[in-house]
Amino acid sequence: MSVTLRVHSPVFVSSRSAGTMALLIVCVLTNVLWPQEALRVASWILLLGYLALEWPRLPLHSRILLALGGLLVAPVMAGWWAGQSALAQGLDRGAFFATFFASLFFLAEAARTSSLIHRCGVFFVNQRPGRRYLLLTVGSYLIGMILNMGVITLLGTMVRRRNTLAQAGGIEAVRALREKRMMLAVLRGFAITPLASPLSLGYAVLLTAMPGLNWPKMLGLGALTSLAFLGVGWLVDRLTVRRQVAMLAPKVPPVVPERDLRPLLGLVAIVLCVLFLAIFIEEARGVRLSQAVLVSLPIIGGVWLTVQHARFGIARAPRLTARRLARRSRRALPAVRTEIAVLAGAAFIGTVVAAAVPPEALAHLLTTGWLPPLLLAPLASLIILALSMFGINPIVTLTILAPTLRSLPDLPVAPEVVALALMGGWSLAICGSPSTASSMLAADLIAKPSTTVAWRWNGSYTLLAFAVLMAEIFILSTLR
Repeated sequence: MSVTLRVHSPVFVSSRSAGTMALLIVCVLTNVLWPQEALRVASWILLLGYLALEWPRLPLHSRILLALGGLLVAPVMAGWWAGQSALAQGLDRGAFFATFFASLFFLAEAARTSSLIHRCGVFFVNQRPGRRYLLLTVGSYLIGMILNMGVITLLGTMVRRRNTLAQAGGIEAVRALREKRMMLAVLRGFAITPLASPLSLGYAVLLTAMPGLNWPKMLGLGALTSLAFLGVGWLVDRLTVRRQVAMLAPKVPPVVPERDLRPLLGLVAIVLCVLFLAIFIEEARGVRLSQAVLVSLPIIGGVWLTVQHARFGIARAPRLTARRLARRSRRALPAVRTEIAVLAGAAFIGTVVAAAVPPEALAHLLTTGWLPPLLLAPLASLIILALSMFGINPIVTLTILAPTLRSLPDLPVAPEVVALALMGGWSLAICGSPSTASSMLAADLIAKPSTTVAWRWNGSYTLLAFAVLMAEIFILSTLR
């Protein structure tokens, strides 16, 4: 009886699922560097095993998504829909995206106890109001490249702790206004990571859906768009709160700004280490950048942790790092069950649906004359943003739209502009949709409805940023 209870206990199941995910990471990473069919099949089995173990603890929406993916298997196997190769490709992408997200654990674990990250958070929060918004936005983007959505929790928690009523001069209106401005800065900064971070999950999805894409050119366009989005955010912030700030500022004690830039430079150095190692692996092994980033994440995370443990002795540091990763992974890897289920399910469904409805057929439908070709890229961006409002993950939409637009014979824009439209829509969905995990997490931290954060607070920014994105796409289309 006791043995049965122990086998079915949450702790035992979590330990098994953590081990399953760890093996999945090893299989996918090894298969990236030395492709083997056995490793590929093993990754499918391990992914399905992880999802099966965590099924009882998944929220309803994740179960529905996985169930929809399961319903697609029967018609494909029967030959009624798509081809059986689509199942293999869908499982490949599901395993890859699950591994990509899970591998962020290595950087996140190193960042969790790093004084560098804590000092960065203090630097971004302890600024005068005008500078604070811009620095929080930039900081959220930089830390987001390492922690993904963890940056919202990190900076959001700092905002909540430091934004006390006492620091606001005892004025609740000041405290609430600061909370709103700082949380929007954090959310908008994280939202640009799909556009301007080759380390992001967005780039991994994009480069998988559009192989052969010139990622350095796309990164340049994404960085330009991100700067435009930052400008829009700063302008909206200034225009919407200027009158309130003017009335309340004389009553608030002045803030002594933090000026030590060393933590910020250290953070940039870590990001560059991941990127440069990924570029080296890309060139050395001839793999896609997204695959190279996947390999570089655990390496840099492990080195970062080892440096932290170096104070206990150079010989002991690697052993302490391995022991800590093994111990922490037992909780951390099962804890991301929802994100992994959504990513794997969305990737699988998007791949199978895209195979069932050939891109050439959709391309023919789009080029029958009812819509000018110049509007196809903006329309794709709008579709991603609009569907996200109903809870449809951008991964699903992008996986279907990207190969469709790429197959158009006479599309009057470069593939990188199409990619910009897709990633721009994804970026705006992150902070403009109340159904995205990022908006819900930010809202939960400050005890507000996600509709308040995404629509009421962020609606004007989303609309203006979308208009800027459309103008940029139109200009780039005419310059081809």
